Amino acid sequence: MNNTKNTVGVVLFIVILLLFVVGGYFFMNYMLNDYPHKKEEDELITELKEIRLDSTKDYIYYENYQTVLNEIYEQDVIINVKGFESVNSVLANELSEIKNTKKTIDDVSSEENITCDNAENLYSFNYREYYDTQFGNYISLVISDFEYNCVSGSVIKNIKSYNIDKKTGKQITDEELLNKFNITEDVILEKIRKRLNDTQVLDGDTQVIDIDGTIDSIKNGEYNVSKALSINKTGNIIINFIVKSNKINYNDTVELN
Repeated sequence: MNNTKNTVGVVLFIVILLLFVVGGYFFMNYMLNDYPHKKEEDELITELKEIRLDSTKDYIYYENYQTVLNEIYEQDVIINVKGFESVNSVLANELSEIKNTKKTIDDVSSEENITCDNAENLYSFNYREYYDTQFGNYISLVISDFEYNCVSGSVIKNIKSYNIDKKTGKQITDEELLNKFNITEDVILEKIRKRLNDTQVLDGDTQVIDIDGTIDSIKNGEYNVSKALSINKTGNIIINFIVKSNKINYNDTVELN
């Protein structure tokens, strides 16, 4: 009886010892193998933060907000990514030129028959609007330039965009973006034509939207003039474009994927 107990005790001791040995092996193996992965993840997080010029601010931020007229305002945009300092300088110079386009009603009163007035006494000026989005590793900034006249209102003139890879801090070209999403020019024109047909309105018997003129402008025009690409908040690629009209041209967008 005692021999049986001793045998059982020895077997249990060996089993427990094996569990400690095997468990210790897997524990050490896991820790040693997992540490580099944790280190790589920490380095990746650090790298994402370090592409920003100012790590306390977002990748796109705005400064010097000022109302111009009614709901029209101006502000400086900052692309907070290393390597975009020259782009920020260009954008600042462009905005400075835009600010210098203001004409008061008094400036043109002797030249034209003025039929409008406002508290700011502004007759015409240029201004720009910004729209930025982030999705995954993508950052997009769309810039739209307008001309305002107190008689006819606002008319869009140009559209451009910047698309940035958040991992590398590099700008993504339009060609790279279209190739990545496997989008062709035929797909773009087809979707835009459908959008224009769906939104067409009549002024009496006359169609307001110049569909063929808009399509020709997009087909033959350059990116960052009458059309621009961006990525929206749900990860879809968007084309921003100017719609030609027999009244006032305006901007519109279409999802391409």
